[in-house]
Amino acid sequence: MSVASIRTNNLEFVPTNNLAVARKILRALLPAETGIDNAIVAQTDLISSIVRGRMEMGASIHLGHDAAMLAADSLNRLFEVREQTIKCHQRLAVARDALGLDGSELGCTKGSS
Repeated sequence: MSVASIRTNNLEFVPTNNLAVARKILRALLPAETGIDNAIVAQTDLISSIVRGRMEMGASIHLGHDAAMLAADSLNRLFEVREQTIKCHQRLAVARDALGLDGSELGCTKGSS
């Protein structure tokens, strides 16, 4: 029987060390995910401020255009980072399941992998 086929709902059989390490990883993962989302929100605020600022000044559409484009490109890259972090979370969930750990006992959020 492979490790991946073993599922344990009763965590008394899971080595305490595995559970502790899994919780430590989760404590690092969740702030990383939140940090990326916070950066996305901040970047959208920046883009909005650049465009609204130009409009409030009544300036030509050319003013700040390059900066807005760079900010939009950065936003796209943040979404690429977010996608990779989602994949990381999914791979960690596979490892968690292979170890027979129950996500609810680790503190995994509902709807996550």
